[in-house]
Amino acid sequence: MKKISLLLAVIVLIAGASGTYGYFFIYAEDDEVDSTIVETEEETEPEPEPEPEPEPEPEEPPGETNDTFFRGIKDECFEHGGMERCWKLYVPDETDDTQSIPLILDIHGLERNADNQYEMTDMDRIARENNAIIIYPQGYGNSWNFGACCDPAKEEGIDDIGFLRSLVTYQLDIFPIDSNRIYLTGWSNGCAMSQVLANEASDMFTAVACMSMYFIGDKDPSYSPIPVMEIHGFFDPIAIYSHVAATSFFFQQVFWNTGAIQNLYAWKDMNECSGTLPDRNEESLYYNIQGFTDCKNDAEVALVTIHLGTHNVYAKDDPVSSEPGTQGTIDTAQIAWDFMSKHSK
Repeated sequence: MKKISLLLAVIVLIAGASGTYGYFFIYAEDDEVDSTIVETEEETEPEPEPEPEPEPEPEEPPGETNDTFFRGIKDECFEHGGMERCWKLYVPDETDDTQSIPLILDIHGLERNADNQYEMTDMDRIARENNAIIIYPQGYGNSWNFGACCDPAKEEGIDDIGFLRSLVTYQLDIFPIDSNRIYLTGWSNGCAMSQVLANEASDMFTAVACMSMYFIGDKDPSYSPIPVMEIHGFFDPIAIYSHVAATSFFFQQVFWNTGAIQNLYAWKDMNECSGTLPDRNEESLYYNIQGFTDCKNDAEVALVTIHLGTHNVYAKDDPVSSEPGTQGTIDTAQIAWDFMSKHSK
């Protein structure tokens, strides 16, 4: 039986410049050598130190943002005509001053106030959807003096035309409003006030679309035609749609000899529209629109008749009386906006 002997010799070789070393294992069976090098390794050189990171460049100063003016809703006042005059201001959070910002005045009715108008008309939604700012002016004693009506503002000789002009000028100084897109709307007494402003301040206002009252007055010498739309309920018990006698309806101790069709033709004459019959006639289930489109300054005029409408032609109910709105069947705020927003100075 063979005897196996293991001769182990370890020779360490140092190879100067190469820096290698090795282990040699030699196995022998009797006198024969049977094995050679099993493993070699190379020394690992140390890793270089990381280079220092460059200093970060200073950030560019932030650009101008759209947060340079107030957004939200608040009540404001200033002095006009020796008294404090106030309004409710609504600037939607979404308002973008890199785009055109129209201004809308939404004027409340008799025995109503700015808060009632804000709650009822849905014009705040129109402002949010169309990058507009909206003002709800407050009338003296919840009334407006448009010349022929209404007390107590008329009785006290309140200068409402001057107040509303000053209010617009004041907003133009604060907000980046597009002065070519200043629109008027309102309800009842506020609608009459809007139409008088169109007549006496046509240099400032772009277009009117209002609800449930007529223009009562004479053409102002300064008037330059602007577009006018009036929206009226056929069964309006206050501002009668169509009169059947020489004296149309009695309101605030005065007989008003006018009606919805008469109002349309009054504006047709003031805006120097061609034709004797309306050239715009649109019919839908709940309302129709008729008007004249070939007018001086492209100042079309229109009447929207709500077939089953009463004095409140808004979608929402009047918060003061029990008179219901259209319950959403007709979006009169949208109809008004679609008309006004087509026009710019």
